[in-house]
Amino acid sequence: MSETQLSPEALQEIEAVVGRDAMTMDGRHCHVKPASASEVSQIAALVATHKITLVPVGKGGHSSPSDDLRPQIFLNLERLHHILHLDEQSLIVHVQAGMTGSALEKVLNTRDLTLGDFPIEALNSSIGGLLSVRTPGKSTRRHGTFEDTVLGISAVLSGGKNLRTRVAPRRASGPDLARVICGSEGSLGIITSAELRIHKRPESRLLAAYKIPSFSDALTAVRMALREEASPAALRIYDGAQCLSHLNEQCVAGEVLMVAATVGPTSLAACDRNLISSAVEAVGGRPANGELAAVWWKRRSELGQSLDAQSGEAQSLDTQSSDTTIPAINLEVSATPTMLAPVYQAIIDACIAAGLSASAHASRFNSDGGVLFFTLSDQHGALVANSSDAMDGVKTAAESAGAYLIERVNPSLSQYFESLRDALDLPRHLNPGVLRSSK
Repeated sequence: MSETQLSPEALQEIEAVVGRDAMTMDGRHCHVKPASASEVSQIAALVATHKITLVPVGKGGHSSPSDDLRPQIFLNLERLHHILHLDEQSLIVHVQAGMTGSALEKVLNTRDLTLGDFPIEALNSSIGGLLSVRTPGKSTRRHGTFEDTVLGISAVLSGGKNLRTRVAPRRASGPDLARVICGSEGSLGIITSAELRIHKRPESRLLAAYKIPSFSDALTAVRMALREEASPAALRIYDGAQCLSHLNEQCVAGEVLMVAATVGPTSLAACDRNLISSAVEAVGGRPANGELAAVWWKRRSELGQSLDAQSGEAQSLDTQSSDTTIPAINLEVSATPTMLAPVYQAIIDACIAAGLSASAHASRFNSDGGVLFFTLSDQHGALVANSSDAMDGVKTAAESAGAYLIERVNPSLSQYFESLRDALDLPRHLNPGVLRSSK
């Protein structure tokens, strides 16, 4: 029997754990769908007795690429999709990792509760996926990153050991082991359930749109508003090119569009909106057609609700711009507050020098900075490939200007992460191909 294939003994043990109906073969790999945390633990234990790796897969069944030649068990937790406990007084929900955020949100909404202001596209992932992979797309100004909702987790470690971090006040002593597992992409432990902080649904939602003289001015307005402790549910800046492609709205040369959503008790939502409006006015901006904000929010949240007429937003969301095809994003970078504008300009300049077209929007703002999302196209209108020389040149210019590439693991932290893996999973049984730094 080749070492790259699962042995008959290993297959028999897997079947004994999950049953024949919950496992399928794909060449030298085996796909399994355990029905409980206990079954996950048993699979992790048998992996340790064979030359096998255990690779968690997301809702779509996709896994991280790996050059590890050992046979793999692909672990899909979609059968772990139950709410284990809901405490409406303490605002805590205990949910299994295979349940999607959107399914959980629907259940919470029926009780006038919510996970928070997280984008609907992020919540389409499973709870385990949301916690295991760190991306800027699952954060909000009001509620932070999705990992910030975590009060405790249950996870299976290498060899089948079980870890459960209990819910405790944040002032309690001792290390927070949940933070070690979250964001590790299943390489330090497989999350099987989580206890999450939830919230009451907001009383009001106010939307607004503004035209601002330049991208730099818009970023300055964002900094000013956040410095005054405005806490919008979402905030986005479109440059002229993306304003046209995303919202079918024409901007004058150099001008940009900013859209904002504020939520909470009506007086608080209005206060946050007024702080943003004041900052926009200070940089020479002006109110724009509120229908643009309505279309943006409809796409973001898929709520399609009528909006407060007093806030200046349109009541009908059925507009031609809502059907606009949105070009794909092929470059994401983050930067500190004062570096966002120079990074944006450096990327635009690099694209011009390389004969490329570029459009961008900015969002995910917090006190640490924000994220820039670019669509880069060649002279024929085709998206620039991530592995191309042209893209490499743009990335180099971005990093030289102070940007952090979202796709890359911080190489300065690699030695510490590898030390953690040595302590928790020396044989690298758990998802060995992930979180490698690249320079």
